[in-house]
Amino acid sequence: MSNTADKRRDSRSGGNGAMIALVTVLIAVVLIVFFVMIFVIMKNKGKDAPAGEAAAEQTQRREVVSEDVRVVLDEDSGQAMMEQMREEVAEGMFECQMSMDWTFDDGKAESRDAYVGNSTNNTHPICFDVIMDGTEEVIYSSPVLPVGAELTNFKLDKELPAGDYQATVMYKLLTDAESQEEISSAGFVVNIKVLN
Repeated sequence: MSNTADKRRDSRSGGNGAMIALVTVLIAVVLIVFFVMIFVIMKNKGKDAPAGEAAAEQTQRREVVSEDVRVVLDEDSGQAMMEQMREEVAEGMFECQMSMDWTFDDGKAESRDAYVGNSTNNTHPICFDVIMDGTEEVIYSSPVLPVGAELTNFKLDKELPAGDYQATVMYKLLTDAESQEEISSAGFVVNIKVLN
């Protein structure tokens, strides 16, 4: 049996993608807390002011609200917004399965050990481009891989001379195979060896 199975590694798009998602969630939480604090301060400020000032301030606030739209979050709407953001973050996450070292007998041959799979843990199709480090040239573009599909021992779209190369496999999580609208993306480095 091939040693391809030994070289498979599961990688999650948690690197940059997870960091961006985490920062987005933290920013949203800070904004929610900020709006709630402003709401509470404004509400309490009206209670402390004399009746005439409070009425004038109330009128002024109505005019401001009519000029631009403001969102005031209570506990229920804040929780609903947080749940929606969690779903959007989860929607953009996906699991990548791949070998990290790809060997080709020559520039026109199929790889001996290249493997990329769309994990059965995913809920959307993926596709990927292989981009040469340094030149940013795309040397391979995959077909769309449905959930559970695997791609093994494929040929590159560009013939490479003998040598060792580093490239980035840039994955795209797609809404569906037809529209191919991108939900999120993640990149992983692979080592390419062309023998002859």
